Amino acid sequence: MKKILIFSIMLALISAGFCAETCFYYFHGIGCPHCTRADPFIEELKQREGVIVGDFEVYQNRSNAELLIQYFDAFNVAQNHRGVPIVFINGAYLVGDESIINNLEQIINSYPEGISCPSLNNESAIGLSSASSGLSEHELTSVSLATIISAGLADSINPCAIAVLLIMLGSLLTLVKDRKKAFFSGLAFITSIYIVYFLFGLGLFSAIQTTGLSSWVYRIIGIFAIIIGLFNIKDYFWYGAGGFVMEIPLSWRPALKKLLKSITSPIGAFFMGFIVCFFELPCTGGPYFFVIGLLAEKATRAAAIPVLLLYNIFFVTPLIIINLLFYYYGNKTLTKADAWKEKNLKRIHLITGIVMIILGLIVLLELF
Repeated sequence: MKKILIFSIMLALISAGFCAETCFYYFHGIGCPHCTRADPFIEELKQREGVIVGDFEVYQNRSNAELLIQYFDAFNVAQNHRGVPIVFINGAYLVGDESIINNLEQIINSYPEGISCPSLNNESAIGLSSASSGLSEHELTSVSLATIISAGLADSINPCAIAVLLIMLGSLLTLVKDRKKAFFSGLAFITSIYIVYFLFGLGLFSAIQTTGLSSWVYRIIGIFAIIIGLFNIKDYFWYGAGGFVMEIPLSWRPALKKLLKSITSPIGAFFMGFIVCFFELPCTGGPYFFVIGLLAEKATRAAAIPVLLLYNIFFVTPLIIINLLFYYYGNKTLTKADAWKEKNLKRIHLITGIVMIILGLIVLLELF
């Protein structure tokens, strides 16, 4: 009887050791590219016996987002590390997919006796973050800002959008013979283009992140940017060589001119902007696709929205300037703008090509 009692006690102690529980909290967001990478790893840990995971999605659950802020404060998480994915465990926090994947299992294995769930009463914490934790929702670094602006400016001086606006304004002035009405039509047209490009960018951004292939797209856009750049440089040295130019396809132009010359009012110009965008995409899409792919890899949806808004402001700025000059100086502006475009057409291709190659190299060399 005594031996049985001793054996029972020993078995209970051994069982207690095997059943020791480890608890940690995992905060993440739907659509976050770095969360997408960390999710499968966390799911594997959930299947492990004795591991308890507090799973909190913060983008679509306000209560979880508020709870995350409380843990940020309790664990003294630095402002530049306040993002997802993040794990709180044993007085420490791990920020970013790489940090979680590389360190979390080691921490769990280091405590065979188990780890209690993280507490909001924590007074100090050790933080580990990965270099690839992405853009903060409230922070845009000077490097990323310069990259976005460079792409936006390269896109803004493209000859396609400028040529389309000049054709439309010239046709309007001929038809309605009212400079003010033509100006407001131009403004409506530019507004429409801004809205369409923003919504298109946001939609493509969401589609890339939903597929979970943002890391592949990120690498592909580096190669894509260089190819676009080389094609533009080709048009500087050998304009039209290979049977194509990095502009609106020649076969599309008659139909586009016919549509533009049918506009007689600001309302018509606004709706025409939606149609014209599809004609312009082959010409203007290169830098924009680059930025969208970059954001899909580096930013959350909340962080991407203001960036896309900013990018498209730079994209339409030359159009706004031309429209204003047209309002104050009339048809002379259209003539001069068209002459400038034709004179500098090849230089524009050269500048765009150089910028795109630089941006592509930044991605491929992982400088951003």
